[in-house]
Amino acid sequence: MAHRYLTAGVCLAALVVAQPLWAQQAPGSATADASAQSGGLEEIIVTAQKRSESLQKVPIAIAAVTPQQLTNSGIQSTQGLAAALPGLQLLNIGGNVTPYVRGVGSGFAAAGLESPVATYVDGVYYANPADVNMDLFDIEQVSVIKGPQGTLFGRNATGGVLQITTREPSVTFGGRARIGFDEYETLRADGFVAGPLSETVRASLAGTFSHQGQGWGRNVFTGHDTYKADHIAGVRGKVEADLSDTTVIRLSADYSDRHGPMAMNFRALPGTGIAFPTPQPTRPWDTKSYVDAQNDYSGGGVSVTLDQDLGDLKLTMISAYRKSRNFFRLSPSVTTTPVLDIDSTDHSEQVTQEIQLASSDSGRLTWQTGFYYFYNKANRKQALFFRPGFAANLGLQVAGDPAVGPTIFPFDGENVDGTQRVDSAAAYAQATYRITDSTRFTAGFRYTWQWTKFHGTDVFTLPGGGTVTVADIAGEKSSFRKPTWRLALDHDFAPNVTGFVSYNRGVKSGGYNISTPINPVYLPEQLDSYEGGLKSELFQRRVRLNVSGFYYNYKNIQVPAFSTVLIIVNGASAELYGLDAELTAKLDDNLTLNAGANLLHARFKSFPGATFTTPLPNGQPNSGFPGDASGNTIPYSPKLTYTFGATYTIPSSVGEFALNATDSYNSGFMAEADNRLRQDSYHFLNASIAWTSPSKAFTARLYINNILNKAVVSQFSTVAGISYIGDYTNPPRIFGGSLEWNF
Repeated sequence: MAHRYLTAGVCLAALVVAQPLWAQQAPGSATADASAQSGGLEEIIVTAQKRSESLQKVPIAIAAVTPQQLTNSGIQSTQGLAAALPGLQLLNIGGNVTPYVRGVGSGFAAAGLESPVATYVDGVYYANPADVNMDLFDIEQVSVIKGPQGTLFGRNATGGVLQITTREPSVTFGGRARIGFDEYETLRADGFVAGPLSETVRASLAGTFSHQGQGWGRNVFTGHDTYKADHIAGVRGKVEADLSDTTVIRLSADYSDRHGPMAMNFRALPGTGIAFPTPQPTRPWDTKSYVDAQNDYSGGGVSVTLDQDLGDLKLTMISAYRKSRNFFRLSPSVTTTPVLDIDSTDHSEQVTQEIQLASSDSGRLTWQTGFYYFYNKANRKQALFFRPGFAANLGLQVAGDPAVGPTIFPFDGENVDGTQRVDSAAAYAQATYRITDSTRFTAGFRYTWQWTKFHGTDVFTLPGGGTVTVADIAGEKSSFRKPTWRLALDHDFAPNVTGFVSYNRGVKSGGYNISTPINPVYLPEQLDSYEGGLKSELFQRRVRLNVSGFYYNYKNIQVPAFSTVLIIVNGASAELYGLDAELTAKLDDNLTLNAGANLLHARFKSFPGATFTTPLPNGQPNSGFPGDASGNTIPYSPKLTYTFGATYTIPSSVGEFALNATDSYNSGFMAEADNRLRQDSYHFLNASIAWTSPSKAFTARLYINNILNKAVVSQFSTVAGISYIGDYTNPPRIFGGSLEWNF
């Protein structure tokens, strides 16, 4: 099957190359700058190689979106980014957001469990998945760097990098204020202001606040709202100062806080024979639980960036500190009988330090080298409260209730406390040599050391007092040393057509199951990527078309195993291959089209020890047993995703009107390795109309998101011992509007 993808990619590449070779012979071909001035597409600058470069000249598959594209797609937070970036999936797990890129990701999220898709905000690594769940209120650009990025971004960039760049201080005064309202009584306000404080000091301040008055659904047992953010608040400030003509320092600080009912919809598995009590939910966003789920998060950080111009060299130092707390409460029940309450609190604290020395962009050889240090301390305290229905679900007798079953269940709770400390250091170097004026060769190498220490306890509580300790692990240690590398060759076939091939290795670090200290340790995983692509700008830069094909050899994969407890285990290997394509076309001065697609084949080559679950009839719990998932589809790996958007502007004497529509398609995905649970295919359709005043100072916008009102499960799983599925459903159809003032 892989040859079909490669053949299709070669044919498409040949057509792309042929067009510009013909076009460059035509008289009057404009330069890039002249094309932009005459209505061509604007150049996109990215930092995928930790230096500012044109997206079209970087020999890596990259998808990037602007703040306006996020607005047009109805995206207000990282949870919605998949609607604008094909090949990207984002799971929301207990207030944590974890990304998948090209089928590589983590199906479980917690403090201390880092994703194989690394998230960087303004050059700072975000280790805690709860920090990745953020509002996008002061964004300059969001990009996804696809494939292993182990050389420059290090450990845990196995599947790629989600890179978020926020607005910088400016030398001129300006800002924006925006307020919006939607049909769920959500009041949202955000804005920023930036400008000079003196001739050598600049600053910016941005903030957001939202309050949702009505939930998307309700808990039919309690009557309370679900899927409701009582409040989300965030603030970010930056100060940038010229210490000299060659030295610039930048201070940044941010803080976020969110509070509200979390919705996790537990449903009886087909085949269990569990009868739903009344009342029953009537909408996908309704839930049923005798306890309202809750999620509270607070966290933030500070960073200092120093740029020193050394003539032909540039020295950059980035120091950062982050700290956060994430709490969630839920009760997995589909009956009015109390079964199990779960309270979980994650704490995360991290320090990062990077020192990089880079050559200038001129010359035949460009290079960069650096040192990186990372420290993270993560703790999870999880309390489980066993209710009478829990023992009944296991077919056991609760003490004092002889009617339930033949065996006494002696415990009324369980307390798990796990702490993991990680210290990691790395040294890296990457160089690009210009073989000819149109051909370049890149080689990079990184060596990473990691030391991990773990302490965890698992204690059961007895009715009336007393405890039973089933695990007490003190000071367990592990370490690893791993190389990662990059080799790439790129060639300019024409002034605006560049092709590349590359070989990259990525490594995700091992760690401990801090939620389940009984079986704590898992080992590093490894991914080798072979990729080729073509980047082109055609028709006087009115059309941008980028395509790439890839093949992954994925080994020792860390996968979640859902037994009576959830653990991360190794043991799987997989083969992934596919095609990416992105198209932007400015058909005239008023009509712009954007499209992107990802075609993916992702299957386990070998996974003999996967966890399978079988529902038992008559209300009995799931039966968990080992099975062979070899040949099964990797979870959260849709065969096809695509986005398509169109923006049409209408100038007039009273201002400019802009009509926008976007469609995001997903062919569906499996939720677990046994391929038993599946989300079917779906479309997300969004549309908006905006008016901007002749002075460009005021904008009014009306929008409708998820026009088809599709209910889509973003994350769901089974648990052996509990006959339910838990899921998170994406937002319903929402109509709203906003007013914006730019100054």
